[in-house]
Amino acid sequence: MRVGGVVTTLAALAASAQAQRLSKQCFSNVCYQLNIPAETASSGSGDIFFQISGPTSYSWIGLGQGSQMAGSNIFVIYADGQGNVTLSPRHGVGHFEPEHDRSANVTLLEGSGVSNGRMVANVLCTNCGQWQGGSTDFTASSGDWIRASLSGSALNSASATEKISQHSDYGSFSWDYSSAQGGSSSNPFVARQGTSGSTGVAPVSPAPTSSSGNSNSGGDSASSSTSAASKSDMIITAHGALAAITFLVLFPLGAALVRIPGVSVWAHAGVQILAYCCFIAAAGLGIWFAQSDNSLTEAHPTIGMVLLGVLFFQPLGGMLHHRAYKVEQSRTAVSYLHVWLGRLAVLLGIINGGLGIQLAGNVSRGYKIAYSVVAGVVGALFLGIIVYGEIQAKRRLVTGRRGDGKEEGESIMMNAT
Repeated sequence: MRVGGVVTTLAALAASAQAQRLSKQCFSNVCYQLNIPAETASSGSGDIFFQISGPTSYSWIGLGQGSQMAGSNIFVIYADGQGNVTLSPRHGVGHFEPEHDRSANVTLLEGSGVSNGRMVANVLCTNCGQWQGGSTDFTASSGDWIRASLSGSALNSASATEKISQHSDYGSFSWDYSSAQGGSSSNPFVARQGTSGSTGVAPVSPAPTSSSGNSNSGGDSASSSTSAASKSDMIITAHGALAAITFLVLFPLGAALVRIPGVSVWAHAGVQILAYCCFIAAAGLGIWFAQSDNSLTEAHPTIGMVLLGVLFFQPLGGMLHHRAYKVEQSRTAVSYLHVWLGRLAVLLGIINGGLGIQLAGNVSRGYKIAYSVVAGVVGALFLGIIVYGEIQAKRRLVTGRRGDGKEEGESIMMNAT
């Protein structure tokens, strides 16, 4: 009987070990655990379990599915002030505070709470395979995740929509799904906590070997983080305003000036120089923010950097083009390159403004409509200027009329016409 009892116990423990297969990722003193039940691992979708834990010296701790904030499926925990934790599912909207996601099917399980100076959230998620902005396949060998946290005083809120300040620590990592797949427990974290180290429970996987992010000292306060968030908002606002003025006002204005009789070509050149200076400032702010937010590879900043490089050479191209036109009295290869690069740069800049609004995410509907309308009108007028300029150029070519360079729409600086 004793032998039979031992065998039965060992069999039960073996089954428990399978049910409690967890993959653990720790970053400093903040840890995350994941379990993908066998059924989910087989079908690619279904329930998953994850745990978020960290010291109560953190204002909040977050875990998200995805490679970046924009479009990610985020879960934030913070103390509720009553000895428990609040779980707040959120949707990443770019460079702003994630929005509360009411469509997330998540449940706080037994074992969650605040104890011994640590916050712990054991979570069941039934729709983490697909969310607004993305999806994942749990049959895959790994998946992209992001993490973030804020050191500071406790939020002490039971509201899932509580406002949170900008993180003091963040990063991204690839989670090895193969080490988390298996079992059918209804709460693998409690099951594991109820066993001792000698029971044969499967070992927790080590921390990830590939991760990226930014860590600040643990002494950051909530007030300093709020200040940092305000600074980021101001930088993004300044970047957007300067870029919009550049491509919706200054460059098109410079293109129009060269077509107005009696207006000096130097007026055109001066406006284009001012436009480029504004764009340098806008690009500098944008690049700084994109680096701090790990979003340099997004379409908006990538196009912006390409435009910065193209426009850098436009003044030189304008001088060469102007000199050649003075001699040849017609466009040369340099002229066509300079003129058409300028035109395309302005149009691409207008389009890229829309991509920037999309990347920012948390932009009011009114602002989106306003930009769309203004961009559409300016873009149409700019195309009209281009067509008018080409018609005038062909007429002069047919009549054999000679000009001083300005008549052809040529200038010493970037000519967008």
